[in-house]
Parts: sequence; structure tokens; C-alpha cells
Amino acid sequence: MSDLEKNHFSHASTHSTDSISSDDNRIWRDDSPPNFFPFKATEKPPAFEFSVQDLFKEIKDNLGADVFDIPFVGNGANHFGLHGRLVDGRDVMIRISRYDLNWTKLYKPTCKDAATRVEKILTRVAFEANVYALLGSQRDIKASHLLYHRLPVWQISANTTETPDHLIGRDIFVFEKAAGSNDFWPLDELKNREILAQCARMRAALFSFAVPIDFAKSWLHNSPPGPEVMPSIIAPTRDFAISFISAKVEEMIKNEGDMTGWESDHNVVGPIAFKAKHSLLRLIPFILPLDDPHGALYRLVLEHGDFGIHNMTITDAPTVTSVFDWETGHIVPAILSDPRLMVCCDLEVDEHGTPIISRLWDEMEVEDILLYQEFANHYYQILAQHAPDYLETIKMGKDARHIWFALTAWRGADPEDYFGALGLWADQRYREHTGQAL
Repeated sequence: MSDLEKNHFSHASTHSTDSISSDDNRIWRDDSPPNFFPFKATEKPPAFEFSVQDLFKEIKDNLGADVFDIPFVGNGANHFGLHGRLVDGRDVMIRISRYDLNWTKLYKPTCKDAATRVEKILTRVAFEANVYALLGSQRDIKASHLLYHRLPVWQISANTTETPDHLIGRDIFVFEKAAGSNDFWPLDELKNREILAQCARMRAALFSFAVPIDFAKSWLHNSPPGPEVMPSIIAPTRDFAISFISAKVEEMIKNEGDMTGWESDHNVVGPIAFKAKHSLLRLIPFILPLDDPHGALYRLVLEHGDFGIHNMTITDAPTVTSVFDWETGHIVPAILSDPRLMVCCDLEVDEHGTPIISRLWDEMEVEDILLYQEFANHYYQILAQHAPDYLETIKMGKDARHIWFALTAWRGADPEDYFGALGLWADQRYREHTGQAL
């Protein structure tokens, strides 16, 4: 449920409103739409707009009840979020994409580029909906309860001359509204520890959840940050993990002279990065353990992708009542799973499985650093109790994880320096693993 509760309950929103009633015929406008496709326009892009009445009608047609009030409206980077009240007494959360697939044609992207990007959007929306269905019966994970969703429709043949005011080009998700609010982090250490304990149990349940192999085969091909070109045989095996990580290396570092990173950065693969690519590919088979007595290292696991209190509803008790925003979810071999929890800073582990904190805020006091380190210790202690093999898996996969998270963390700057340093590390680890001089 990305962006919907997070912007209503605890963050200021440019679209906050006292109330929107069912007889309101206004058009909601988005004055800062994301640049969904590149375009060549000298002036600021026009605002998105859509009909309130169209939204109410779609909700009634699919949930069987009129919307009589929307007391809160918020917006995030990609979605509007709405708290809706229905005449039958239900409270729902409604998520509507800020982008409209048909608006993009105003800027005339090439048909091939547009079709490729639209396909990715449709796939990600479908993947998220399927995740909610998959986890619906998993009470320990507490994924939000999805009531209705619709994929956006791309009208490639339409002759659009102005921003569409209908909803057909936007995806819509409607959830049962869970009790509580997001980003709930009170000035009460006992409550904080209880929230951490519940989060740890949920994270352990997600790590332990057995992803059906048919689900993995259907969605791994479209599951960033996984590689776009997936190995032909998908299976919970060491061979697949080797191919999976190697494919990511090939994707990130192509042939010498090829473009890499963001197109706008105009970076190409140089000789140093290209050499690093071969160093990484040579090392990978030596760093994935052969011994996996419990079958824990290479089974396929579902990741949330943005696991933190900003994507949870939490009551004052405190009780975590739902986990939303699965749009960044993905599937990886367990050895690459990320147990990080985001609160006011990030609670994570180092390569040895030792709890640490990161993403500290400016001028963080020493006592706060010590407190959040205690919080990290507490979170991972509970996590280890409920998923005993999780931290051991992390320790056994430390070199593979070093490569994976270095690749997925790169944002396009200085590929020669960035991948060159990674290549030097790979050469050193290869010598240590094999005893061979390069």
C-alpha cells in the first residue's frame, strides 16, 4: 500500500484536505508529477487530473457500496492515498497511481521505448497484487488485505491532446483499512522494544515462508533488483544462485564501450570496469558454499524491499496490524536476503551477522546512537530466536552478499572507480580462496 497511510497520518501533504464528499465534482490535480518517461518540453509538465466521480463509481461497482466521505488525501512519489468511508460501514484505503500511462504520449516517447516501459509497469502492478493474494493467509506476516485492484490500461491508439481526466490509465488498489497509523514510534522505550519484537517475528515469518516454485518461476523474471535476463532453469539450488548473481554482474557491467547506469549520466563501461567484471565472474563459483545441510542457503525467499515502520500500521498498544507497500517486493535466493528494519535509522547486520545501525540522522547524539544500537541488538535477538538459520545464512554468504549489495547499491556515478574497487576486492578474495596468483 505504498504512500497511502504514510502520507495521511504523519506527514504533511500538498493534497491534504478536511473532507471530500461524494457530491464533489472537483478535479484533483497533481502539481508535481514524476517524469514517468523522458520528454522534450521547455515548460513545466501539465498537472495530472482525474474525476472524483469516476473514482467513486469504480469503488461502488466493485465493492458494492457508495463512498460517502474521504476525510484524508495524501500523495507520495508514485501514488495518491485516500482514506475512504463506505455507506456500509467499511473503512478502506485507496491507492491511485500519480502517473497516467496515456499522459505519457503527450511527450511522444518512441513506441518501442513506451511499450517496454509500460510492460514493466503492468508487470510490477500485477506482481504486487499477486503478492497480496499469496500472503493473504499468512497471519504472521500481516500483509494488508487487498479488496480490489485494477491494472492501468494503455490506449496506444488514442489521440491524446491533453491530460486525461479519466482513471483508465492509472492503477488502483483498494485495501481494508487496518487499525493504527504508520511511522508510529513513540517516545517510550518499552513500546519501541515491543514494536521491534513484533517486527522481528514478522520478518522471521517472511524469511521462513516457502515461496511456491510456480510463483517464483512466474515472477522472478520481473522482480528487480534481480537480473532482467534470468537463468533458464529456476530452482532453489546453488547452481541457480551462481547463475543469478552472475547474470546481475553481466547486466550491470556490459561490454567495454557499452552504456551503463542511467542514460542521462552518459557513462560507458571502461577497461577497468570490464576487467572487474571478469574478476567477479571468476570469483562467484568459489564463494557460494557447497555444504548446505539444512537446505537453507539457496531456497527462494520473498523480500518486502522496504521493510520498516513507515510501511506498517501500528496502534498505540502497540500492535503492528499490517505491512503494506509490497510494490518493491522481489524474490532472491535466501543467501541474499536482507533482514534490515527501518525505524528512525536502519537496523542491519554486518557481514559477520553482528547488529549495526546505519543512516544516522544529522547531529545524532551519542546516547541516541547507543540506544539504537541496543534496539538493533534486541531486534536481531528476537529474529534469531524465530528464524535460527537466518543470521547463519548471512555469515555463510558474506562474500556473495558483498557482491550483490554492491551491484544493487550502485547509482551510476564513476563506474571505473566503483567497479574497479570491487574488482580489486574480487581479485584478493580469489587469491585467498584458491591460493593462486593472478
